[in-house]
Amino acid sequence: MTTVCNTMLDIIRAGKDHEDPTVNQYATNLERMFNKRGYKHRHLDTLEGSLEAYMGVAPKYRKGNAALNSKIKSWGISPATYRQYQTDGRRMIEFFSGELQKRNERRKMQDGFTRLLQVLPDLVDANLLKASQTRNLPRLIDFARARGYDMDDMVRDRVIDLREDCVSSDVWGRVKLAAGVLDYLRQFPTCLPLLPPEEIGSLAGVLRIETNIPSFLHEEAQIWVQNATVVYHHDMLTLEARDATAQQYSESSKGVYTAALRAYIREIATDSDLETVNGLTSLFSLDSIEKTLVRLCKKTGGSGGLAPRTLFSYAICLKLILSSRGLEDESAKVEKLVKSLPVLIEGQAASKIMSPKVEEFCRNLLNSPIAIQTFESQHFSYAEKAVAAIEMAKIEGIDLLTYSRSPETQPLSRDQLRLAASLLRQARMYGVCAAFAAIELEGAPFRKSNVIGDLKFAGHPQTFFDHQADKQRPRIEISMPNELLKNGDAMTRRNQYLPRFIFEKSGLGSDAYRILSFFLARIRPLFGGADHSDHLFPKIEPEPGALVISTFDGWLAECSDKIGLFLLPHNFRHGLCTIEIFYDPTCYAALETLTGDTEKTLRQHYAFIDRERQSRSLQEQRYERRAQRATLSVKVTKADI
Repeated sequence: MTTVCNTMLDIIRAGKDHEDPTVNQYATNLERMFNKRGYKHRHLDTLEGSLEAYMGVAPKYRKGNAALNSKIKSWGISPATYRQYQTDGRRMIEFFSGELQKRNERRKMQDGFTRLLQVLPDLVDANLLKASQTRNLPRLIDFARARGYDMDDMVRDRVIDLREDCVSSDVWGRVKLAAGVLDYLRQFPTCLPLLPPEEIGSLAGVLRIETNIPSFLHEEAQIWVQNATVVYHHDMLTLEARDATAQQYSESSKGVYTAALRAYIREIATDSDLETVNGLTSLFSLDSIEKTLVRLCKKTGGSGGLAPRTLFSYAICLKLILSSRGLEDESAKVEKLVKSLPVLIEGQAASKIMSPKVEEFCRNLLNSPIAIQTFESQHFSYAEKAVAAIEMAKIEGIDLLTYSRSPETQPLSRDQLRLAASLLRQARMYGVCAAFAAIELEGAPFRKSNVIGDLKFAGHPQTFFDHQADKQRPRIEISMPNELLKNGDAMTRRNQYLPRFIFEKSGLGSDAYRILSFFLARIRPLFGGADHSDHLFPKIEPEPGALVISTFDGWLAECSDKIGLFLLPHNFRHGLCTIEIFYDPTCYAALETLTGDTEKTLRQHYAFIDRERQSRSLQEQRYERRAQRATLSVKVTKADI
């Protein structure tokens, strides 16, 4: 569970409740600014409580901004009043975020870095130093201060340690450039006492810990993964038939294979120059496989190390990838290590039960009635926020549909363009998450690859059926065949199939019907791919295909975080099963039909719920006994008196 992201409404309420009358005034004027523009509380509860979002709605006053001046006049206030509202609103947001306080603290900070920065302008003025050379210094200084380093601490090894804090190789590259500037400054007598005690030296050969894979290896890795994640019918007589009947793994499965291969390559890069290797095959000698997997095992549990179950999963993927390349000896080597290395044996055992993180999520649900309520009603929250974004656009005179199709042709000011882009993103993001959650919670907890990638209005197989125009029985239906499911082959062998899920306008599934209808009418047309794709969730760009999975992952994380219940897509499946089993211990057979997993698998994964229920039952019995004893004790005491 995470903290709810603050909205403008949160900031206004916090300011009004603050004991400082100045802060009260800031909050009042912030609210007045929005009220004058026609914003209601439901809009403010959707609008992100950031300075960027605020400036999009309430830009700084400029006398030459005719559009803004016209609006100010229509609101019945003077430019001076607008400036006051705008300034106080900005101050309220900065006060709430603590940015004002932090900025003051940074300005007051005096250390070795500060003293060096003070002399650099003189060197620039004297043409001894280019201003461009100093641009990366603040980044290095920020990283150093975060670790508690001062200038005297900036020896070579500590500078190299900063690569752990760099989110990308590009950032690490900038830090290295800044370190080079520190060495460059040693030639100036005025700077020498202000610099590290010794030269840092060239960092050209020092790579970021998460080494980028060279492009030629990256491309080859993609081919390897593609070949390993497609199943061909080899009994087909022609290549055309073989390709036409091929079954692709889901995108999420491909992602695991890709991650496994990249993890191996990055680890072996610690003692290999990837730029000089002769293809991927050269990285998989029997010795290299053994050394690399052993090193990965040793890192388990430490900083940057993989969990045993993850490492086991990656090892299995590597085994299958190598086998698909005809590298049978190498594949057998991985298999032997899987059965021999204690960490991988532990990972195999862990893979048969729910992961600790997922179990923690489920336990948090069970321990909080509010969390359960939030989980089961989240599709309504997302839908409300999507509606609010559309309403805000209308208030601001922005036609989101027209803007989504041709933003460059819209007669909007610079501020309006920024706001339009923000509101369009919110409408798309919340609308997609509302529709996804409605399907998961009111239908079945499908895997994200099935919902995002496989729900289609047409094609073979058609999986989404829009019958809203049926006057007798308006409805929306979803039918997901086994061939598209991760566990589809096993289900087919058991002669099992997921039922057709029906959302009726007036009946079962009416909530999902209402949200999906809203999505189809108001949200889906905002996507560029709406007219080019049969997917329920089309691409943002005007081209065929489904919404990019990683985009959806980011949207769901952001949306769920803002309602106080951080979710990953697989949490829907686990959350739904957890809640149903907790309230009805006899529902395993029904969940088997709903999820496609066997009752045995479900009982294995959710055994902790029964333990949780038994623990609570014993606790309740214990409290009941103690309450009875307390009551008896009171009666005895009164009788004695």
